[in-house]
Formats: sequence, structure tokens, C-alpha cells
Amino acid sequence: MKALPLVREGISAYDFHSLSRLAEMDPKTIGEILEDPELYMRALKASENASSKWAAALFLFNIQGGLGEAKRKVAKSVLVKLLMQLASQISGRGIRSTERFLTSYKPGLEEVDLEETLDGIISKPSISYDDIIVVDRRPKKRGILLILDTSNSMYREKMLIAVLAIGVMAYRLRGENYAIIAFNSEGRLLKPIEREMETGELLDRVLEIRAGGCTNLNKALEMGLEQLSKNVAHEKVAILVTDGWVTAGGSPFANAAKYPRLHVIQVPMGVGGGDTETCLRLAREGRGKRIFVKDFRELPRAIIEILR
Repeated sequence: MKALPLVREGISAYDFHSLSRLAEMDPKTIGEILEDPELYMRALKASENASSKWAAALFLFNIQGGLGEAKRKVAKSVLVKLLMQLASQISGRGIRSTERFLTSYKPGLEEVDLEETLDGIISKPSISYDDIIVVDRRPKKRGILLILDTSNSMYREKMLIAVLAIGVMAYRLRGENYAIIAFNSEGRLLKPIEREMETGELLDRVLEIRAGGCTNLNKALEMGLEQLSKNVAHEKVAILVTDGWVTAGGSPFANAAKYPRLHVIQVPMGVGGGDTETCLRLAREGRGKRIFVKDFRELPRAIIEILR
């Protein structure tokens, strides 16, 4: 095979930028080459140790369709591991949205609310620790919903970026209730809002999605409302990732208006960057904001910005 020397050279040099391009162009041939057990194991070990985790992840993603079932599962487990590493780095793990509560002084709480404290002690002849009012910041409890468009225009690298974005969201929302819905012609509930799920399991599920089909946004919004109707938190927020083209299921605006807060991230999935008017109106009906992402790779950061 003409590609065999290129694959061997790429693995030896940890050149996953070249390998991912080869795998994207001809995953079947690359899969046949990796039938060699020794070369296959070398490829997996090199992927785990690659300096560019993203290029290695893209290579493993692109070869999925060319591998036999047993090898695909092993390669997918390495891919999930790489995506979790990347998601953890991007998310700023450990940074959580917080709510501000006022309380009397307690050891460990050092942010004093001067206005409340002075109002309370101004007429007192003497003060105690109980008169010092401090700020107690506690992790915010929210119900978060992500609705992801996986129709025909979501293909190749864009799909992997979307999987990474879900990983980023999962790390950022640890301890909070969140749901994930993917949709094209139909909707698919990947994670119910009330169910805890390990990040690795979630990413494994998302990687099984194959982009394609029409864009039935109205159906996805109906499914999202069902998830947010559950009594999991007082504050409930939905994030819709789409290019705005609606090709099935009727008008989505009435359902968008039923959301307490619906933010829309418009992503350039198809020709022309999408239907801007639809995205703007969806956000307006849902009392949220619309964010336009010029480069699809900015999607994880856009989700973080909404979750702050």
C-alpha cells in the first residue's frame, strides 16, 4: 500500500497532523494498515504520548469508521481519555459559578461586607464576632440544558469539537444538574438532567452519534422543555448550538418562548454561516442572548462564557 510508509513514518515521528489528514481522506485504507497488531499498538501508544493531544484525538476519531469492532472500541477508549484531558484543561476545572450569601463571621470566611457590618454596629456600644457580616460564596445550583444540532452540516472535525465542548461543559458543571440533547431529524437524550454520569461515559455516548439528517429544532426544544420541567433547581438555563437552518418539524419559536432562559450559539456549520434571523429570534423569544462563533473551534469557550 502506498500509504503504509507514510503511516509508519507518521507514527514514529508522532506526526498526528499528517496522520489525521490521511485518516480523514481514506479511513478504510488506514484501518486496513492498522490491522497489523504491532503497528496498531504503536499508533495507540503514540497517541497517548503525543504533544498535540488534539491532533492525536482527531486521528483516532477519523479512523473509527475503518477499524474492526474490537480495535475500534480500544481506539475509542484512548480517544475518550485524550478528550477528557483536553476538556479538563479548557474548562478551568474547579472553577464554579457561585451564589453570594451574607452571614455572621465564621473562620475561613474573610470577605467582609462593610456596609452591612457598619449598619449593624453603628449604634452598639460594643461589638462581637457575630456583628461582623461576611460573604459566604457557595456553589450555585442550576439546571442546565445543552441542545446540540447534529444534522447534515455537522461533519468530521466539527463533530469532534462538539464532543470536546460537551466534555468541557461536564467538567464545569460537576455537582450541578444538566442534560444533553442531540438532534437532527429526531432528538436523542444523551444525559437526563437528574442522572449523574461520569464524563467518560458521557463522551463515549456522544461519540456514537453520526451526523446527518434534517434539522428538527422544534422537536429538540420540546424534549428540552420536558427535561427542564423537572424539579432539580430554581435557576434553569438552556444553551442551543445550531446554525439556525430549520428543515423539519415546523416553527420552533412558540416552544422557544416557553423557556425561562434560552441562549443561542450560532455556529458556522453550513454554507453562509447559517440563518442569523432565526438564531436572533430564538434568543429573543427565549429571553437569552445570541452568540455568533466565527470559528467552530471557539465553541467550548462560548459555552464557558455562558456558564460563568
